[in-house]
Amino acid sequence: SGQRIYAPHCDLIVTNHVSAGAELIADGNIHVYGMMRGRALAGAGGDRDAQIFCSNLSAELVSIAGEYWLSDNIPAEFYGKAARLRLDDSALTIQSLN
Repeated sequence: SGQRIYAPHCDLIVTNHVSAGAELIADGNIHVYGMMRGRALAGAGGDRDAQIFCSNLSAELVSIAGEYWLSDNIPAEFYGKAARLRLDDSALTIQSLN
């Protein structure tokens, strides 16, 4: 917890759980193959085509190119589930991966 990882000019792939308080930042996409409880910021360099993929979405915050949701904004039906987040006309959207 509390750790920050930044992947400049590329995607970030995590094959473990991300603890609360941890922060993942990537200029590209973020993939988390484990429980995502921290913060995920994709498209940090402004890439509006970046996406976030989680096998268990329980994040404190998700952001793509500066557009963000806090945990309270994540629709309940996706919380704790596999999901894909992306931007659609400057608004965050979410889809189930199950």
